[in-house]
Amino acid sequence: MLLVDTLLILLVAALVFAPITGYIAYSHGRSFWRWFGLGMVLPFFSVFIALFVAMREQLAEERANRLPKPPPPAA
Repeated sequence: MLLVDTLLILLVAALVFAPITGYIAYSHGRSFWRWFGLGMVLPFFSVFIALFVAMREQLAEERANRLPKPPPPAA
């Protein structure tokens, strides 16, 4: 009985966290279905992984925007 309860909890967690993970990834330009699949495999951790990837990408983009523009080539 304990095994059935555990499997049911994992299934419900996967069905809850997978769409959330997919939405987070899709809203940051990533593949919804690839991240949905990751959410099904790693239901609890996938949301944090997707948030980490999205924040890392956003920080890199902000850093790139802060760099000074190179001068135009002399003709």
